[in-house]
Amino acid sequence: MLCFPATIFAQQKLQQINIILHDQSYLATFGAIPDETTSEGLRIQTHLFYVEQLLRNAPTSKLNATQKANRSVILDMLQDYILAGKFPTNKDYPGERRPCFIDADGNICAVGYLLEQTKGRELAEAINVKHQYDFLLDMNEPMIEAWAKEYGLTLEECAMIQPAYGNPPSYETSYADIKTGYSVSSAVFGGANFAINLANLSNRFKHNSSISYLGLIAGTGQVILGAANIKKTYVEPMINGGEVTTSYKKQNNLSNINIALGVTTIVSSTLNLVINKKNSDKRNAFNLYSYPNYNNSVTMGLSFTHRM
Repeated sequence: MLCFPATIFAQQKLQQINIILHDQSYLATFGAIPDETTSEGLRIQTHLFYVEQLLRNAPTSKLNATQKANRSVILDMLQDYILAGKFPTNKDYPGERRPCFIDADGNICAVGYLLEQTKGRELAEAINVKHQYDFLLDMNEPMIEAWAKEYGLTLEECAMIQPAYGNPPSYETSYADIKTGYSVSSAVFGGANFAINLANLSNRFKHNSSISYLGLIAGTGQVILGAANIKKTYVEPMINGGEVTTSYKKQNNLSNINIALGVTTIVSSTLNLVINKKNSDKRNAFNLYSYPNYNNSVTMGLSFTHRM
């Protein structure tokens, strides 16, 4: 038997969309529970559509004719509200889903909308003053009980309608620092390649091919170092639908410098080797000549000349 810490269950409860139905609506609709990538709007609409169908299919034999008619009207209003898709946002409880009767932008919750449409905005705002982030079953408001009874609903059914809202999406960007090991290795390769480039341009080492071969090795190493440490921007989706972006701009700038310096060393070393080869060919000369021998016949000869 698996045992889970109470804190895990508590955290799961904080992220459920409804205090009674939990995430049953999303599971029934999509076959999975919502996660941090799930759209907030989709999650709310899925829940409300699910509850609407539950209430339409619930037995109403205990209701009188007026209550049945009112209930039908209320559920039609709920459908209009769902399709409009203008839901409030919980801005005051970070990391926790909470009901929000009316938010700071004037967006009203599903139960609040039904009250507003049937009893007026003034009543909805009066409830919001006292119970903005309260669960309906904790409000203990006689006016809500009377309204629910008039429109053929129980308080529990009203609580089933009431969603819990997440925080507004936030989009944060952090810039990762360059790791010490990469900084040190870049400095070592950079210093070596800079020195080699100077040597390649210096007359003192003009005919020294060993410096150029060393440059090919060091330049290639710095190019590989830079290319291996280029990182893509990492985007982590959050539970509220927002994103936390980690940028590696500093490290990638250093990587581009490493690649550029390494390529420069490779090019200068290659050019130096080509120039040295041409100079070497000019210093070494091979000549083919003929001369008469003692019996007046012609003999061929080969001479090699090396100029210092």
